[in-house]
Amino acid sequence: MKIVSINENSSVAVKEVEEPRIKETDVLISLNGCGICGTDKENIEGNSSMSSTKLGHEICGTIIKRGEKVDKRYFEGMRVFVHHHASCGNCHFCRHGNHTMCDRYCDDLEPCGMSEKFILPGWNIEKGSLFPLPDSISDEEGVLIEPLACCVRAWKKINRVKNDSCVIFGMGTIGIMHALLAKNFKFNQIFCIDIKKEKIDLCEDMNLGYGINSQKEDFEIIKRKMNQGVDLVIIAISNMEVLKQAIELVRKGGTILIFGQPKKNSFCDIDMSDIYSKEISIHTTYAASNEDVKESISLIKDGSLNINKLVTHKFSIDKSVEAFQCAIENNKAIKVVITGSK
Repeated sequence: MKIVSINENSSVAVKEVEEPRIKETDVLISLNGCGICGTDKENIEGNSSMSSTKLGHEICGTIIKRGEKVDKRYFEGMRVFVHHHASCGNCHFCRHGNHTMCDRYCDDLEPCGMSEKFILPGWNIEKGSLFPLPDSISDEEGVLIEPLACCVRAWKKINRVKNDSCVIFGMGTIGIMHALLAKNFKFNQIFCIDIKKEKIDLCEDMNLGYGINSQKEDFEIIKRKMNQGVDLVIIAISNMEVLKQAIELVRKGGTILIFGQPKKNSFCDIDMSDIYSKEISIHTTYAASNEDVKESISLIKDGSLNINKLVTHKFSIDKSVEAFQCAIENNKAIKVVITGSK
């Protein structure tokens, strides 16, 4: 079977490996779709601050083999969403709601998510990381469950009220999801910032908010419209230099959410007195818990968020090199998905 792996020269390769063998508590899953995430790209380039040698974690698939001791509610032929992480639920971090900080919160998929077939171990199943997918959720929507769950988790850290305002830096998949959630939470003003015209055009096409191309425009329009500053700034990119602009744009007592994973050795020269004097709250957020996944599935299932336009390109697993080229180089690409061989 085929898997996607990282070469020593920081490139992607499709390799043939033997099909993994399941234990009596495991399930074997065939890949229906796996989204390419920004962290996958950074792992390839070797500049991720939380590096991994495994590619693929936005996954939906079909159970093709189950161990004898697996709960019978999971059956062969069932379409599922697979959460590659699972926290223990009992440690100091989990008891404080910091599930993604749990020492057991690690990628246990074997060999990886970007594989024609892969194993989800019994421990992950026991902890609730295997989710049946209803027919109403397509495979394309299924690969978006994990990134949406990460956004859901982030919004739990934000104090918000109806008619609030926000600025979002970076209008890729994550930025668009944050804009959709802001609309869902009845935000009155949403400013969508990106350096690519195609992303701004899509934001306007989806009626997400006021689009600003930061290579051609400054932020005076935001300052004019929101003279006291915006309530929330979301940084959905890895370039932490925008933190300076976030501090300038956020209101007194406002919130900055650092969502994008900073690249390794990221530094930003900021004046801490500005943060102190404005009483700015800065939150970071990483990944999602299984409870966040459940909420993400519900939001998609009940139609609360229109995410249908986010999957823009699909490639079979044997075309994974081209898939990554598209995700990195094509300005019109939002979510690029790798599918299993049919």
